Amino acid sequence: MIQLTDLHKTFLVKDRKGRGQRRVEAVRGVSLRVAPGEIYGLLGPNGAGKSTTLRMIAGLLHPDQGRVEVCGVDAARHPEQARAMVGYLATDLGVYLRFTPRELLRMFGAFQGLEARAADQRGMELLTQLGLADFAEVRMEGFSSGQRQKVSIARALLHDPRVVVFDEPTTGLDVLTAKTVLDLLRAMRAEGRSIVVSTHVMPMVESICDRVGILFDGVLHGDAAPGALCRSWGVASLDEVFFRLAEEARP
Repeated sequence: MIQLTDLHKTFLVKDRKGRGQRRVEAVRGVSLRVAPGEIYGLLGPNGAGKSTTLRMIAGLLHPDQGRVEVCGVDAARHPEQARAMVGYLATDLGVYLRFTPRELLRMFGAFQGLEARAADQRGMELLTQLGLADFAEVRMEGFSSGQRQKVSIARALLHDPRVVVFDEPTTGLDVLTAKTVLDLLRAMRAEGRSIVVSTHVMPMVESICDRVGILFDGVLHGDAAPGALCRSWGVASLDEVFFRLAEEARP
């Protein structure tokens, strides 16, 4: 289970018009709950606060205000315990190209405190599930972007987390590879995991997400089932909801 309560996060950035700095409110009062066995879609334009919110769930950023709970554990009071229950896939987390997938997973298993044999077995199970078993002993320098993404997913899930946070998991993937990722998300939902997915692919959201929230300027809108959200706005698709919110947010 994931519980976010009134999250705020502000950054200091260089002011392009001067030599000083200015404050940017990346996340402003976000509250949401993701139950076990649920996929939550977090939508929004670039710069809306999606990745910042996901990084706070994963324990990579600390909120300036508010509370993050992972499976009932307060992430501020017990950060290591909370992080141990989260599998996080970032948009910019690459792989070591001179390693084979099996070598990489063995190394990260050691980082996560897994027994070597258990990590190797779990790693091979994930590579098989993702269609990479035949490439387990091949160096990744010749891998396609889709194959590298699959290895990153296996790395995120290696420690068998109860909470899964995926930031743009299908970006740049071909149709078949994207389907493999979506099938994996459905399988993890059936296992009772709490899943948050950030994406720009609206058909994917409508296909797999139980609930969605749309971030604009760090503020969460919606937080409902895709169909219910569309009905509340009187439109036929999430694309139209997105465009309507964009019009309202435009100065």
